[in-house]
Amino acid sequence: MAAKLKLTIIIFLFCLSVAPCFAINWEQHKSPNGATVFLDTDSIKVVDGYYFYNIKLRLPGRKDFTVSTIQSNHSHPFSACINNYKPAEYEALNGDYDNITKNKTENLEAITFQSCVHTCYKRVKTILQGANSQITIN
Repeated sequence: MAAKLKLTIIIFLFCLSVAPCFAINWEQHKSPNGATVFLDTDSIKVVDGYYFYNIKLRLPGRKDFTVSTIQSNHSHPFSACINNYKPAEYEALNGDYDNITKNKTENLEAITFQSCVHTCYKRVKTILQGANSQITIN
């Protein structure tokens, strides 16, 4: 009986000491030119007429992935990459999307039609059109 109680206490204490986990909701897409890109659908924010969202992709000539924060115009697919992370750095943020607009810029550029960013831009617009009530708009 005492052994069971000790075991129960040890398991309980272990469960208290485990840090909470966060799972990033990556949605995989293929651009029309054949490139694979992942969109973090939990990161999507609309602020001051801009979309902010994070994508994960493999840059040309590189073996590893990069996570980029993209700022896109609400009405036109003009965009800018305002932050880059290594995947481990991004996961260490544990879903902290409060600072996604930190490097907001007015210097947006036209994006290549059917590129990875254009593919994600279209998906973000679709998500927001279908779920405006679920996304916080500042």
